[in-house]
This record gives sequence, structure tokens and C-alpha cells, in this order.
Amino acid sequence: MKKFALIFSCLLATAGFASARDWKTGTIINVSQTTVTSPMLREPKIVMHYTVATDAVTVVADYTYHPPARSDEPEQPGKNSPPSVPLGEPTKVAIEGHHVYVLDANRKEVKMDIKKRMKN
Repeated sequence: MKKFALIFSCLLATAGFASARDWKTGTIINVSQTTVTSPMLREPKIVMHYTVATDAVTVVADYTYHPPARSDEPEQPGKNSPPSVPLGEPTKVAIEGHHVYVLDANRKEVKMDIKKRMKN
């Protein structure tokens, strides 16, 4: 029991030191998409390309998803459809390493892979 309490307290202590994201105001200024198919893939995947501009940097980021396999499958943003991010409107953006996080219309974080970074 003491071992469990020690492990639990260590987990709580490290969770308290987790850093919050450094959110800044940014704008998604361009969106395009590419459909990727191959004999090795069972179903096609769609890559959405987002251009996100902040005061200091502009990044081109990719978001990949698989479209629904059946027509009666419900749409689930982030799983089988692209996230609903505001185009041309200010939104919250956090850039960390090789990823950019954007808040969608439901105030949910969307993680995208950065492909290109340009200073303004």
C-alpha cells in the first residue's frame, strides 16, 4: 500500500509541472487538400494543407484523415473529416517543435504537423 501511495504521489507531482501551451493569436489564411491513394492503402487518405500566420511566423501544416468508408457512417471531426477551423478569422495558435495546435470552432485542440516555417 505504501508503494502505491508513493507512486500515486509522484504522478500527481509530475502532473502539476506539466507546462501549458503558449497560445498566440493567429489566422488560417489558406487551405488546400490532396487525396493520397495507393495499392497498399485499403482506403484513401486526405491530407489538408493549412497556412497559419501569426505576428512572428507563418507555417504550412498538414492534417491527415481517412474519409468515411460508408455513406451512413456519422461524421466525426478529427477522425473521418477535417476539423472545423475558422478560415480568415483570428483564432488561438500554439507552435511547439514540429507541431502547431489550433483551436477549432468547438474550442478543441487540433494537432497538425509543420511542413514549412517562414519568419515574417
